[in-house]
Amino acid sequence: MIKKSGSGEGIGCFVLIIVVAINLTIGAWSVNQILSWFGKDIPIIADIIIGLFVGEVSIPVAIIGWILKICGVF
Repeated sequence: MIKKSGSGEGIGCFVLIIVVAINLTIGAWSVNQILSWFGKDIPIIADIIIGLFVGEVSIPVAIIGWILKICGVF
């Protein structure tokens, strides 16, 4: 049987690409932010690789820290 391509079949792949892109970009930013609190700096490629794997945790932590820094608490 030949399976016809529907309009909703590529959605799963698109969502996965968006999640990976967010982890690569915003995840790298969040890792860089968190490390800057401790006075550490690593190459951007290392930020990207680390952000790819820990982005789900580091993004909210970095956003909360960024808000606290703006408010003058941190």
